[in-house]
Amino acid sequence: MKSFIAAITCIVIFVLSGNVFSEEKKRAETRKPSRDTKEYILEKQDNEKVKVQKVKYVIDFSNYSGGSVRKWLESKGLYYKGAAKYHTEIEFSIKDGMLFIKTKQPVRGFLVCKDIILPKVSKVRIEWGIIEYPKDASFESGNRTQALGLYIFFGPEKLSSGHFMIPDLPYFLSLFLGEAEKINIPYKGGFFHAGGRFVCVGNPELKETVISEFDLTSAFQLYYEKEAPAISGICLEVDTTTAGGEGKAEAYIKRIEFLE
Repeated sequence: MKSFIAAITCIVIFVLSGNVFSEEKKRAETRKPSRDTKEYILEKQDNEKVKVQKVKYVIDFSNYSGGSVRKWLESKGLYYKGAAKYHTEIEFSIKDGMLFIKTKQPVRGFLVCKDIILPKVSKVRIEWGIIEYPKDASFESGNRTQALGLYIFFGPEKLSSGHFMIPDLPYFLSLFLGEAEKINIPYKGGFFHAGGRFVCVGNPELKETVISEFDLTSAFQLYYEKEAPAISGICLEVDTTTAGGEGKAEAYIKRIEFLE
């Protein structure tokens, strides 16, 4: 419990009618669009598509060029918290343009993105995968461990954690890849029932790289029955505190994109 409280404390962040026409007009209606018109329509559709998919904010782990991984992550605004501070407990490495996160024992650690406000974001897109799932992990049975999760916090309002010793936090969605969990089901954790939901966004095979695209606006409105505030914090979490297999797990991530 002390480890849990310390870790949670570290991540407090404060983080889409026909009969009226004449015969002449009817004939005009049946004419095929001109080439210029077609090009205009296609251009308009392309522009609208680009607008929908516009990237608002990105964290890219593929452009590492060497040196200290810790300093490189800090240059991106990501900071080690909890067990992530200790190389003997959680190992961070860069390979093939991806950040690998490997636990060596039952631990909980975080990479926290500080001082971020993202209004008008509708979706998140994550490119990632799993090398080793935590043994016996299952939100269905209450063993809420995960090789890697992405916490996304919304708005400044803090809601009750459900325990007087655990600090309150803003609304959040925690997205993760699970070995057997049901996809797109809003699971509740041990705490933060008022404002926290954990959602499995895929069940990939080991070493299978997947791109998970999740509609944050729709999910938030569905889960909490209100409009989603601006994103006010981002955090990557590793949790193997109650996993079997000596708490070992490993995951990797290449890119996180927030779409307007």
